[in-house]
Amino acid sequence: MTEGIIKKLQSLPQKPGVYMFKNAKGLLLYVGKAVKLKNRVASYFRRDAGVNSPRIRSMISQIADLDYTVTTNELESLILENNFIKQYKPRYNVTLRDDKNYLFLKINVQDEIPTIEYARKLDNQKAKFFGPYTSSIAIKGTLRLIRNIFPYCANSKISNKPCFYYHIGKCPGVCFGKIFLPEYRDHYIKKIMQFLDGRNHEILKSLQAEMKYFAAQRNFEKAAGVRDQIFAINRILERQKLVYPKKIDQDVFSIYQDSVAVINLFKIRDGKLIAKENFILENTKEASAAEILGQFLPRFYLESGSWPKEILLPVKVIATAVFSSLRAIAKQSQPEDQIASPARSDDQSGGSSRLRGTPRKDKTKIIVPTRGKKLNLIKLGTQNAKQYLESLSDLPGRQAGKQLLEEARLLASLKELQRVLKLAKLPGRIEAYDISNIQGTSPVGSMVVFDYARPKKQDYRKFKIKAKQTPDDFAMMREVLERRFKNSWPLPELILIDGGKGQLNAAVAAISNFQFPIFKKIPIIGLAKRQEEIFIPKQPKALILQPNSIALFLLQRIRDESHRFAINYHRLLRSKKSLVSRLDEISGLGPGKKRRLLQKFGSAAKIRQAQLSDLAAEVGRKLAETIKARL
Repeated sequence: MTEGIIKKLQSLPQKPGVYMFKNAKGLLLYVGKAVKLKNRVASYFRRDAGVNSPRIRSMISQIADLDYTVTTNELESLILENNFIKQYKPRYNVTLRDDKNYLFLKINVQDEIPTIEYARKLDNQKAKFFGPYTSSIAIKGTLRLIRNIFPYCANSKISNKPCFYYHIGKCPGVCFGKIFLPEYRDHYIKKIMQFLDGRNHEILKSLQAEMKYFAAQRNFEKAAGVRDQIFAINRILERQKLVYPKKIDQDVFSIYQDSVAVINLFKIRDGKLIAKENFILENTKEASAAEILGQFLPRFYLESGSWPKEILLPVKVIATAVFSSLRAIAKQSQPEDQIASPARSDDQSGGSSRLRGTPRKDKTKIIVPTRGKKLNLIKLGTQNAKQYLESLSDLPGRQAGKQLLEEARLLASLKELQRVLKLAKLPGRIEAYDISNIQGTSPVGSMVVFDYARPKKQDYRKFKIKAKQTPDDFAMMREVLERRFKNSWPLPELILIDGGKGQLNAAVAAISNFQFPIFKKIPIIGLAKRQEEIFIPKQPKALILQPNSIALFLLQRIRDESHRFAINYHRLLRSKKSLVSRLDEISGLGPGKKRRLLQKFGSAAKIRQAQLSDLAAEVGRKLAETIKARL
């Protein structure tokens, strides 16, 4: 632990807030929230920190700096943490894949006439949100269904003219005063919100009372309209699968882990399954199911418009942090709801979680089933999550599934590479180097970067060799590496040299001269093309992998990419040099005119592409024709 971290730990307040861990290069590793910053952050630097989690231990080993932001309460810290994770996507935080694509149904209750739409983020604290929905088809279908059962207005203010939907019988006429606002809010908007919450039995009770009232008033037209609404809701209830004979409200979470994690949610209201959603989570490598759910649940309920009486989980999560977060959200969103803390249950579901000292009424229980119907629901959800991940690749046009399967293969190749090279950790960032020249002319070096087995082209670098213009690949490799490590770019977990023992020794010699010891600890290997031999420093014999080795395929792909990148740059420089040389050979084109053309057009290649009239304007018609003919 550095002096700077020790000082910051001592100055941390016992207040709610968000903390951020960074590595030696200033890159963000992890964002977390805390009820008491000082206690929470200090816990990472105890001897037993991360003892049961290789992922946490790996993160702690890289911490070189920390920042923090104090908030006024725990809910604010949760919101700020959620925003930071979405914005920066730190390496050790679980992140929702394409969470910007998740949709919410939004009811603008603050408008004069409450409007209904869908939104991609929770951008208004006064509006009511329902979701998230992972499919745009599902949310649009829900809106159509709502309009058919409970006609609602498209306008946000009352005017003299009815909206479009009134003319087709899909608006009750609140927009021009046919019905009053209180009636519209109570009989339409309120019921829509109950419907989205899955509280269909409450709606049916209310509608049946209304139908009797209108019939008693001999208002048979309105009674018939309410009867049709009751019929439509009953049709929906018939299609929904009955899970429990009792009116139970549950959110059932299951998890399936592969190269990514998929969380399946069964939403049960009044004992019936009303919705099923799947969420794909990234940055889950080496993370346990408890860690993933522990990070996912608070952020899910922060953006959820619906709270059940019970939350079913497949594993115990880090109780203190999760329950504290859920309690803070519940107090803000639904004051009557209470969140539970760990306790045992004597029912067939196993252990439940309750908050001590809170009233039993309107309490949200968190349950980890051990047997019975609740456990079967968890297992069914796990199967659904697995099938969802597998099905993505089978649907036409669904590139996401192919990417997920590709990620699984790439991760397997990295793990295999880690095993055969006996590396201490997974080589997430691999840098490969190559030298390209012909008899020492226009020599160049290339650096390509693969991030978790995928090319990261924004980090590629080209080096024009300065010190050597005679054939000496070893000296050129030393120059490239020396120039690379003078820059504050992210450090690799593995360096790959295109070449055999000689090129590898040159690279090792260059790195051994560097000032910082951390560079000398980076694993480095050479890959010779002739027999695909892998050379490792201080090992007399080359490592030869099986021809079908997925680790070898990965190394070959990276090596070939570095060679391609170097060759292309070398050819570009040679082409430029050749054109300039041909300019020197043109009779009548002296240094002054050549300089003028290069200043005007920028390069010899652009001189070759220029129009004859443009060249003639600079050097005359006759010389311009000669230049065009020679280039």
